[in-house]
Amino acid sequence: MTGTNHGMTGAVIALLVKEPALAVPLSFLSHFACDAVPHWGWSLKPGEKLFGKRFTTMLICDFIFAVVIMIVLGILFPSHRWLIWGCMIAAAIPDLMWAYYHLYLEKIKAQKPVYGTFGRFHKWIQWSETPKGLFVEGAWFVAMGAIILAQR
Repeated sequence: MTGTNHGMTGAVIALLVKEPALAVPLSFLSHFACDAVPHWGWSLKPGEKLFGKRFTTMLICDFIFAVVIMIVLGILFPSHRWLIWGCMIAAAIPDLMWAYYHLYLEKIKAQKPVYGTFGRFHKWIQWSETPKGLFVEGAWFVAMGAIILAQR
């Protein structure tokens, strides 16, 4: 799932739960629940690295969009700003492991990364990543946005 949709899910949790000690861990766990839903996946061309130019461009656009949404939600919900931001980050942060595995480990080992227990679980949970999953991503974004706006 895109970082934006993970973040939107975290924002929904923040607005519905409102208790930081519960909302932040739930947001982190929501990452794996979201990844279990069929979603958009990146199809690598033969010889293309995961963090190639196409993927990096998409990743940067997704990051910028998520930050804009964070700012807008901070303005719309000033009394819950820090909780929303914390939950959005907690919901998206597990994907940083991909950068660790594919940028760092590939370089030091000069081979495909060997995933640890957490990495294997995270890869396994994403059982359905396909280009058609973009429709699920769009519907998810609209649903999370509607829930957020209903909290106003």
